[in-house]
Amino acid sequence: MKLYFLGPKGTYSELSAKKAVNFINKECELIPVSTIAKVVDLVNRSFECAGILPVENSIEGIVRPTIDSLYPSECKIRAQVDVEIKHCIAGYGKKENIKHIISHPQALLQSQKYILENFDDKIDLISANSTAAAFNSLKEKDKTYAAIGSCVSAKELNLNIFDENIGDIKDNKTRFILISRKDLNINKENTRTSIVFNTENRPGALLEILEIFKKYNSNLIYLESRPSKTVFGEYNFIADIDKGEDKIKDALNEIEKHCNFYKMLGSYFTLE
Repeated sequence: MKLYFLGPKGTYSELSAKKAVNFINKECELIPVSTIAKVVDLVNRSFECAGILPVENSIEGIVRPTIDSLYPSECKIRAQVDVEIKHCIAGYGKKENIKHIISHPQALLQSQKYILENFDDKIDLISANSTAAAFNSLKEKDKTYAAIGSCVSAKELNLNIFDENIGDIKDNKTRFILISRKDLNINKENTRTSIVFNTENRPGALLEILEIFKKYNSNLIYLESRPSKTVFGEYNFIADIDKGEDKIKDALNEIEKHCNFYKMLGSYFTLE
């Protein structure tokens, strides 16, 4: 079975993929992919593969490219896994000579305090597709460039690690979701359900949905609006409920009746 993740190798996505492999009842070939949208597209094409994607960070919040790529597809969420994020800064030169720092935009945001305290205001911050891609790009740069990412990735490239655990908030985690088109037969009790829906464009329409959650004592733990991409000014709502689908079937059935559009994204559990 092919398991796609946001590459290149050495990303936090690869770490989450390795954790997920233990819960899939098949041997998996881990394959790095260049973008989130490409991961979803590859999984959407075949029943014989899966993908793992970042969906939420404890500091920066939702990963919108994952949500926007997921709900139009035929993929379902099968599990989620939390990965602790501990950034380091590394390069081929010396820390005092660094004039440019490369990383994924979220990693740069998560290390703002460290950057301000250790470099002057002329430091050049450069975005990359992933933290591992940032480290790999240093091969083509001079020694005034550094990158931020995981220590595992930095050590694999024999980089000089200047400082470790540089994130502004030490308890930093990213939630990843395991997706596939077919059931992976993971024998665990589902504890979370994700749906996407669209209501009528009138006052009180969303409130009616929220009242249904209250009526059935269902705890709505996340709600996000995203453009429908079909009509300008029309939005879909992504919602997470802290119970498995089997425990909230009545609520979901009633919610669907009040929606113009409704789709189950998955009912799943947390990989430990």
